[in-house]
Amino acid sequence: MMESDTLTNYGDNSQHRPVKRRARMALSCQRCRKHRSKCSRSRPTCEQCSSAGVECTYLEVPGDLESTALRDRFAGLENQIHSLMSEFGNIEQLVRNAAPSQSSQSAQAQPPTAGQSSNIQAKSLSKWNIHQLGPTGLSIDTHMLNVADIYSTLIQFAKDNTNAITLYPQPDQQKKPIWLIRNHSIFPNVRLSHFTSLRPNVNDGEDSEDEPIRNPLLEEQDEDRDDLLDIDVMPEKLPPFLVQRLLSLYKNCLLYGAVQPFDTLFTNLLMDQDNLSPAFQLLYASIVCHMLPHAFYWHPEIFENSMDEPTCVRLSIEYYKWAKRLLSSIYFDAPSLTTCHAICNLVLYHIENGNTSVVYIYSGMAVRMALSLQLYREDALDTISQNQAAVFPLAYKPPVMIVKQYARSLLWFMYFLDTASSHYHNKPYEIHLDDHVSTTTFFKNPPLSSAGVDEHQAFFQFIEFHTCQITRDIRRTIFTHPEEAQTSYEQIERIEKRLISFQKQLPKIELLNSSTHLWHRRCIFKQWIRHHGHWILIHQSYLPTPMSVQRCTTAAFALVELFDHWIVAMDCYFRPCVHELKQACEILLYHVDQNTPIKRKALEGLMRLIGVLLKTPVGEIARTRPFVQRVLKAIQQNNM
Repeated sequence: MMESDTLTNYGDNSQHRPVKRRARMALSCQRCRKHRSKCSRSRPTCEQCSSAGVECTYLEVPGDLESTALRDRFAGLENQIHSLMSEFGNIEQLVRNAAPSQSSQSAQAQPPTAGQSSNIQAKSLSKWNIHQLGPTGLSIDTHMLNVADIYSTLIQFAKDNTNAITLYPQPDQQKKPIWLIRNHSIFPNVRLSHFTSLRPNVNDGEDSEDEPIRNPLLEEQDEDRDDLLDIDVMPEKLPPFLVQRLLSLYKNCLLYGAVQPFDTLFTNLLMDQDNLSPAFQLLYASIVCHMLPHAFYWHPEIFENSMDEPTCVRLSIEYYKWAKRLLSSIYFDAPSLTTCHAICNLVLYHIENGNTSVVYIYSGMAVRMALSLQLYREDALDTISQNQAAVFPLAYKPPVMIVKQYARSLLWFMYFLDTASSHYHNKPYEIHLDDHVSTTTFFKNPPLSSAGVDEHQAFFQFIEFHTCQITRDIRRTIFTHPEEAQTSYEQIERIEKRLISFQKQLPKIELLNSSTHLWHRRCIFKQWIRHHGHWILIHQSYLPTPMSVQRCTTAAFALVELFDHWIVAMDCYFRPCVHELKQACEILLYHVDQNTPIKRKALEGLMRLIGVLLKTPVGEIARTRPFVQRVLKAIQQNNM
């Protein structure tokens, strides 16, 4: 690139002669000058530096400050020139490809003709004189007097050709960016979302600007009604057939996995409600209060029309009140596995009812009791299992090995709940499984053929654990310090490589349609959804960075295809995936709002996602959620 210079000659007129100025010494210290504070100028340390406890430095050589500033200014200009030269190199290659027939004579840059292979628009370069210097390159004559004009021309050139050409090499060839800058204006909050069987409050943190939606269940809980305030005895007993069906459903309907081997340990024991100890009464009450509203919406066939909605709500609240009373009476007794398990059920009860404000509190209680038991240590499980087996009634006393498997499974379940509730409320994690003797080592090679353990369910827990580890990694890297505006690309690339590596452990997605085992289908369906959701979780706060737009868009359309595979047989396991459905909707709405070239395809994807959502048992409740209303409004406004 050749630069056109101008020279001004002042002649002999004395009024234009430069005035000699005396070089002045900087009297204030360097720190006070930098902070623009009043310096006491006392030596060797001024009062401000002495108070701050930092080193005080003065410039002793006259003119040193000026020369330093000049050197910095020169370095900055040099960097600008190198940056411009790099951009000119890209343009040089593009213009040469666009106009191969130009002669070596001087010619202004013009848009390529219809017969040329490129559609490059070069009108923005028309004020530059472009010479082709043989086969080696081009020479562009322009002025360097106003760098802003040069950058403006380059930006306009890029805008003109955004859709027609690729200005930069492919991602595997280009130099990767050092930082990704967060954009808080598009997605100011990134958190987990929960759909519930009962109508939740809208102002639970997800859309606080909207009016709250009435939730009769929560209102009943908050009222100091005499008949519900204190419950000292077991509430109205449920029919035995209903209890048996609720317990049978429970083992397959727990969010984020299940507790094994539940049937072997508890099914017969909990059916004998008249002879239960307070600890087992607590476990029973926590299961019933959670499963009644859940089953009423997702598995209504088990009731055989024997219960209406008001009765279901009333009984659920009564069993919850009873569980709270039992928990307050035994929480400070010796910790036990069943008490940890019961508290986890209370977490699910509040997730089910939309009362997410206490989810983190209950999950923390369960985790702290597990830590006091040292449940996270593999070498402590034998003692824990022996103590727990000893509290079972004689007629139902299980082998210690079965209790040990139950203890492992319970810890994993708490780990999953802790990950979800901590992410949802942006709170610190309570469980840290980094010890080399922790139970994490067990699942490196789980004994899938062990008695009482379902092979596919155990594999689901194994995959879910590693999925939660990645969720925690993303959150620690990106969301732990929301005030930080940028993230090192090396950290983002590290997580991406981890995702690609973990993808190889997931079951083949092609098996989804042919699989008949419930837990195997869930391994495929949920874990692939979580996998694509992680790509959006990483990148959505960096939009509209081109790389992040590409990652999020690819993941969003992959989620559209996956949700098309949801069937009624997947039952409640649609619900833990609603967070990813919302993520996909947000990305597709971004394309609609920005009117990108794939706007129509994005609208079609939104229609498919919402279509699946409205077919679920909570479809009508979903219509009240603000993000669903935004999607429906976007579809309607675009005549879809």
